[in-house]
Amino acid sequence: MAYIDTFTGFNILAVVGLMLVIGVVLRAKIKVLQNFLIPAAIIGGAIGFILVNTGVIPFEPKQFVNFSMHAFIISFMSLCLTNKAADEPETDKKEYLRGSLWMSFIWAGSCGLQAVVGGLLLVAYNKVTGSSFSEMFGYIATHGFTQGPGQGLAYGKMWANLGGSADLPIVGLIYANVGFIFAFIIGVPLARFFIKQGKNANQKANIEQEYLVGILQDKSGSSMGHEKTHPANIDTLAFQLSILFICYGITFLYMKYALVHLKGLPVVGVLSSWGLFFFHGLVVATLVRLFINKIGLGHMLSVRLQKHITGAAVDVLLVASFMSVSFQVLVSYLGPIIVISIGILAATFFYIWFFGRKLSHLGPERMIAQLGCCTGATGNGLLLLRILDPDYSTGVSLELAFFNIAILFTAAVPMFVIAPNVPNMGFLSIIGYYALYTLFCFGVVWYFGSQKDTAISTGKTSAPSIPAEQ
Repeated sequence: MAYIDTFTGFNILAVVGLMLVIGVVLRAKIKVLQNFLIPAAIIGGAIGFILVNTGVIPFEPKQFVNFSMHAFIISFMSLCLTNKAADEPETDKKEYLRGSLWMSFIWAGSCGLQAVVGGLLLVAYNKVTGSSFSEMFGYIATHGFTQGPGQGLAYGKMWANLGGSADLPIVGLIYANVGFIFAFIIGVPLARFFIKQGKNANQKANIEQEYLVGILQDKSGSSMGHEKTHPANIDTLAFQLSILFICYGITFLYMKYALVHLKGLPVVGVLSSWGLFFFHGLVVATLVRLFINKIGLGHMLSVRLQKHITGAAVDVLLVASFMSVSFQVLVSYLGPIIVISIGILAATFFYIWFFGRKLSHLGPERMIAQLGCCTGATGNGLLLLRILDPDYSTGVSLELAFFNIAILFTAAVPMFVIAPNVPNMGFLSIIGYYALYTLFCFGVVWYFGSQKDTAISTGKTSAPSIPAEQ
């Protein structure tokens, strides 16, 4: 029996792979999926959710939870290992910084806004229905919607270990999955509305057939990356994965040490939690990348290949997160999930719409990108942005690259100060802290949105859709 158990992990990966292929085929064949640009991972994940919960696939949802968690960590660490492309275009630095910071504070404000709305709606739901759900089921929504399935799961597990409900991780995943679907159902029509009104900067915007179907024609494929090692010695992919796995191992050893020896320290102690493994992982990956660059071996890290590793991890994460959801848990919390999801998604949409319209330059592009980021992930933002800006000529895609780094600082308060302490704080304190931080972000976003534009030409910020190698 023990021998058979060794196959379990690979069989789960086989199921995830099967769902991805099914998603690719359905996207290529079904028009409505193409019209809303639903990614294959979401299509396959939704089908997998049904098959697992109806017993057609002989696995339990909880068996996919760990795959979601590790795929999330790997995607973050891989992102931090990705070097800057050598031929990345010059941009107007002031406008680039302004746009990046505007989006990062929009995202940070969304973290606080969604937590406040979720908490208040949960309390209101309890009063109206006579239920007694913990307010944490409202707060966890922000980690699912704004931060995605990985952090919805990570913070849910953290709160569960600190005395919260054991269902918090799954509910966090549910919110994330709802957010992914919302991002495309609302985001695609909104992007097409901007094009119809002529509000987008790139007037060449159109959606080609390959983009709709999701499969490239035989002659239009591009290279995944340059070979960095001789195949007679070691495969390039094996080498690149080895660096990633080393980073993972270093993070694991550090976490084991920190949980024993650093737990009592004021700031480090709060962050010393297995639930925040992803945060320590991205720090380690960043330091390793800087070290490799410092010793003159940065060219060994293939930019394109590392991006594909990140993308593969995200695809696995999406499928596994859908299949991690138990139908029983979904039904048990269906009422508050529906109420909170509708309230948060409406608040997020009008929040981004209100401040996005204040931008006189690249407002639609930044708005649509953040709608995807605040209800799913950066990948969603890039997909929606590509509808308005198919060849990424506006530079907003470059702003999103810096945005991924900036949010670690602009959203540090809700992510690493408030959230880890939620199980030990009272309702009014939590709502108060989140609300104050949200108002602060509103002020910063208003300031950046009111500044005069320093770049009106899209020519200076053109970027290739696939970054070149270093």
